[in-house]
Amino acid sequence: MMMINRRLFLGGTASVAAMAALAACAKSSDSGSASASGGAQEGAKAVNTQERSALQEGGELKMALTATIANWNQATVDGNGVDSRNIMNFVSPYFIEWADDGTPSPNPNFLTKYEAEEVDGKTVATVELNEKAVWGNGRAMDSEDIRESLIHGTDEAYSWASTDGFDQVENVEIIDERSAKITFKSVFPDWTNLLSGFAPKELMSTAEAFNDAMAGEDNFNNDYFAGPFKIEGFDKSQQVVTLVPNDKWWGDKPLLEKVTFRVLDPSAEATAFANKNLDVIDYIISADVYQQCIGREDAEVRQNYGLQWRHFTLNGSTGVLADKAVRQALLRACDRQAIAASDLTGLPVDTEKLLLGNRFFMPNQDGYQDNSKDWTYDVEAAKKLLEDAGWTEGSDGIREKDGQRLSISFTMPAGVPTTENEATLLQSQVKEAGIEIKLNPVDSNGYFKDYINKGNFEITAFTWQGTQYPMANIGQIYGTGSGQNYSGISVPEIDEYITKVATTADHAERVRLTNEVDALIWENVMNFPMYERQELTAVPKKLANFGAQGLASYRPENIGYMKD
Repeated sequence: MMMINRRLFLGGTASVAAMAALAACAKSSDSGSASASGGAQEGAKAVNTQERSALQEGGELKMALTATIANWNQATVDGNGVDSRNIMNFVSPYFIEWADDGTPSPNPNFLTKYEAEEVDGKTVATVELNEKAVWGNGRAMDSEDIRESLIHGTDEAYSWASTDGFDQVENVEIIDERSAKITFKSVFPDWTNLLSGFAPKELMSTAEAFNDAMAGEDNFNNDYFAGPFKIEGFDKSQQVVTLVPNDKWWGDKPLLEKVTFRVLDPSAEATAFANKNLDVIDYIISADVYQQCIGREDAEVRQNYGLQWRHFTLNGSTGVLADKAVRQALLRACDRQAIAASDLTGLPVDTEKLLLGNRFFMPNQDGYQDNSKDWTYDVEAAKKLLEDAGWTEGSDGIREKDGQRLSISFTMPAGVPTTENEATLLQSQVKEAGIEIKLNPVDSNGYFKDYINKGNFEITAFTWQGTQYPMANIGQIYGTGSGQNYSGISVPEIDEYITKVATTADHAERVRLTNEVDALIWENVMNFPMYERQELTAVPKKLANFGAQGLASYRPENIGYMKD
């Protein structure tokens, strides 16, 4: 299925220090030369750009998953992860593509018209589908697919990962069989984000189909996909998803004959890569993994600026963390710089340049400013916050209030060294302020599905993966009632900002508003970032048109190996 919009993704584990996606995705995660300055290679070098004529036909690309897929509909909360997005890039790519600088343009395989204008203070977009484009069952894509993909975004029966932008859709008018006109309620600068992909009407027309039609690790359905590849099968015993060329694909023939995704414990990835049982390790975050990758003679590590960022998320809906003073104290008792330095030791990056004081803009992006200055590491300030809130020190140094101990459970995917390191360091740091943290390792396959998505945790750490639209998905993580607002905290003022940012035409004003809402999130401590991950991607040297992508997208049919 097409992802309906570019949302944040939960990051993954091959980095499994856990991740999520922003429109975003999520991933629980832990390659060649890289610049010690924390810079990026030129786009062509970062992906080894080559013409198709220079590449051989055939070959396999072996990639890793951090966990089995909970829902193959990536627009759902359970499906919105980097793992699923990586598969969808082959079997259901976005209908638009992005250049090295993040500039969008229509992918002509899917769209023949993709434009917008401002009419009477409203953004009006026109989209036309390629007449050759078909879904996996052979049905031609049509304008009803466009309409059904856009009109259910505010229906609470649908388990959306993100509803950002859907509330701005005023009308979807079917023009003819393949084209539609979308009118937004006001100016909507990120219209290309919302209209970056569509799904079949059969999947979108009812909440039951949307939520459940592809729920389950082996419950994929190629009828709902449309790309150069299709899913041949999922081997439960080996935990391997196998992709092969899609016989219904209408574009250039895929060069690769097979792509496989194997569920691997993050601790096993480097060895698998060194032994050539794995071809890609993206977002390397461990010095040991880096050394093993550069030790493989036929491989290299490609580099780019990252879209992933590590952070702690706090569940403020119940328990001791419902007290804002406790959340603020925990933040001030955390030495974020020390944790970042520990995580990144031995990698060819400049840690100081990757420290984050912002949730929306990365340090290398226009608009970035450090909004964390009132919330720097200060144990004495943390103690005062707790004392003023009535938390008094107990006999063992841990604070108490009204008979309740200031103890917090840290839920983390088992066997993920990065998360364990972060949890252990945080545990040691905040103890100085009188806060106790108990570690709660859980099965990585159920980490998001059974714990984070259900609010069954108190504090955790994972990775968000951002997109080319840093101001488009604020509501996904911080809006009241959003399925991926894992903090469970509702702040009406933040909700007001979400709408303002989404509908403000002036770019500079949008940036200002976004930084203001970021400052509000620091104050309420819904989560707090640690650092940006540099994108260090290990691949075989001969692999072309793939690597450290940065803001750029890729066409899976053009990925291949260079001729000898």
